[in-house]
Amino acid sequence: MTITKAVCILAGAVFLTACSSTKVVLIPDADGKVGQVSVTTEGGEQLLTREGESTEVVDASQAPKAPVILEQSRINSVFGATLASEPDPPIRHILYFSFDSIELKPGSGDTIAAIHKDILGRQSCDISVIGHTDRTGDDTYNRRLSLQRSENIIRKLTNMGIAPNCMRSEYYGENDPKIKTADGKAEPENRRVEVEIR
Repeated sequence: MTITKAVCILAGAVFLTACSSTKVVLIPDADGKVGQVSVTTEGGEQLLTREGESTEVVDASQAPKAPVILEQSRINSVFGATLASEPDPPIRHILYFSFDSIELKPGSGDTIAAIHKDILGRQSCDISVIGHTDRTGDDTYNRRLSLQRSENIIRKLTNMGIAPNCMRSEYYGENDPKIKTADGKAEPENRRVEVEIR
């Protein structure tokens, strides 16, 4: 995302571009995880892997400068306005289903209520409802079942007053498991719908 004055945030790193140099600092994701960023020029590469680690590119023909750790106060003073403008991270909920069914597991009512509350709280019209299955059955059948699961949740939320045009159905069948298993294996954690509220 490009912000005014050539400041941008990308994948847990903050970049500040001045007329003659670019600074990069690695910051944690919204969930506190610290990934890594490779800063590469014609002259070389620096890999940032620690929270607050920073490098600077002065000239594209030279390697980025050796990494240094920036104090949080320095990160705040240089990048504070940009960090404050980041959108809230998505809210995620998972609903689980009975075997070979579009019926929710018992006790899912509280999760549906929480989803509804979060959509209203965010005043969101950007909601993904993503269906999944385990690896029993063939791929064509599982894709159809994952779509039916997604559509079932959209119907429930529509009945609670959420505008259907604010929800997007996605479905992956067995192709994006929460827990990897052998083909044909039943796995309750994979029979799910994930709801992402942005």
